[in-house]
Amino acid sequence: MKKLLIIFIFISTLYSSDTIGIDKKQKDQNTTVYSIQLFAYKSLQGAKIKFDTIPQNLKDKVALYKSGEYIVARYGAESSYEKMEKSLQKIKEAGYTDAFVAKTNSFSMKNNRIVTGDKTKKEITQNEKITPIISKHNESELLLKAQEAYQSGDEMSALFHFEMLLDLGYENQKIKNNLCYLYGKRGAWLQAQKLIESEGYEGKLIYAYAYGAVESNQDNYYDTIFPYIAADNSGRLIVLSGYYFEKRGDMQKALSFYKMAYKKNPSDIYNIYAYARALDIEQNKKAKSLYLEALKKIDASHQLYAIIKKRFNELGG
Repeated sequence: MKKLLIIFIFISTLYSSDTIGIDKKQKDQNTTVYSIQLFAYKSLQGAKIKFDTIPQNLKDKVALYKSGEYIVARYGAESSYEKMEKSLQKIKEAGYTDAFVAKTNSFSMKNNRIVTGDKTKKEITQNEKITPIISKHNESELLLKAQEAYQSGDEMSALFHFEMLLDLGYENQKIKNNLCYLYGKRGAWLQAQKLIESEGYEGKLIYAYAYGAVESNQDNYYDTIFPYIAADNSGRLIVLSGYYFEKRGDMQKALSFYKMAYKKNPSDIYNIYAYARALDIEQNKKAKSLYLEALKKIDASHQLYAIIKKRFNELGG
C-alpha cells in the first residue's frame, strides 16, 4: 500500500503580546536607556579578549554586560535614541559594522555590568531582556541570511540567524514557526517549549514542532506531543501522529489516529482523506464515499485532487 501523501501547511499570522504589569517602584528604577551594542560572545573570556582590542578613543565609554546567555559590549548610555544614533556611524567606521542601538533600562545597566579588571570579577546570574532597535538595513540582511540558509537546508545557520533575530527583539510569527520546526527536527523540545509557552501554547507553534519531529522521525515525538493531542480541535496534530506511527511501521496505531482525526473535525479535507485511506487499507466500502466527499470539497488545482481522483476511479467511481 502506498505511503500517505499529506500536504502540511504552515500558516503565518500576526499576534499581539500580553501586557506585563510592573509595580511603580520597579517602574521608577527601570527608566529607558539607549546604548550601542558592539558585539556579543557566549564566553566571558572571549568577550574580554575582544574588549581589549577596542580602540582607546571608544574604550573609555564601553563596558561589558551580562545579557541572557551572552556577554555583550555596549558603548555609552543615553535617554535619547536620537543622541545615541549619532554615535552609531562612528562605531561602524571603527570596524563594528554589525553594531546597533539597543533599548534597555537603567536598572539592568547598573546591575548587569561586569567589572573587567583582573582583581574584581562580578558573578552575574540575572537575566536581562534587551530590545534592540535594528536598522532596516541590518534587519533585512539578517532576514535574508536566515531565509537563504533555511531554503538551502543549512539548518544550523538558519537556527543561528532566526535565534539572533528573536534575541534582538524582532518578534515575528513566521520566525517562531520556523524555529519550532527546526527544533522539532532535532527533538529539542525544551528549546521549543520556551517559545510555545511564551505564546500561551499557541497551536501553530506546537504543530510546527511536531511536523519537524515527525519528518526526522524523532523517538521522543509522541511522549512530547501526547498532552496536546486532546486539545487539537483541527485534527491536524492527530493526523500527523498517525503518520508518525505509519512511518515507524505501526499501521494499527496509525489507522486509529486517522479515524480519530476525522471524528474530531470531519470537515477538514486532510482528515477526510486520511480516514478514507485508512478505511481503504481495511478494504472498507465506506472509503469510496469518503473519497467522493473529499473530491466535492476541492477542485483540480488542489494538491490532493489527482491522488484522490485516481483512487476513486480505481474503486469504480
